[in-house]
Amino acid sequence: MLEIPGWLLAGLAALALHEWLGVSAGLTGTLLAIWVLKDLLLYPWLKDALAGSTRSEADKLAGAAGVVEKPLDPIGVVRLGAELWRAEASPRETPIPVGRRVQVKAVRGLTLVVAEADPGELGK
Repeated sequence: MLEIPGWLLAGLAALALHEWLGVSAGLTGTLLAIWVLKDLLLYPWLKDALAGSTRSEADKLAGAAGVVEKPLDPIGVVRLGAELWRAEASPRETPIPVGRRVQVKAVRGLTLVVAEADPGELGK
């Protein structure tokens, strides 16, 4: 449905080519058909981008596992993959030492809210 306005504009452009520049109707029709076919062939790869997402990139971090790089007492640093993130221990009263595995529970701005991970929860 999102491609229909583009197809209509391509049809108008093909009509203008035919009327004003004298391009044959067969050629303009072929160009229009190629334009529509291109959109139909590319749709399977582009449908996710066209649909959009209701979750922000930060929200997608919830549930990720990381390792404490600087002690969380209650604020410290956690490594998620190759990135270092500012993190806050949850609950705040429980410090988490360096090297412990943590799991992201929430994201507040650019700070991760993490809790020490249960061995059974990691990898899920």
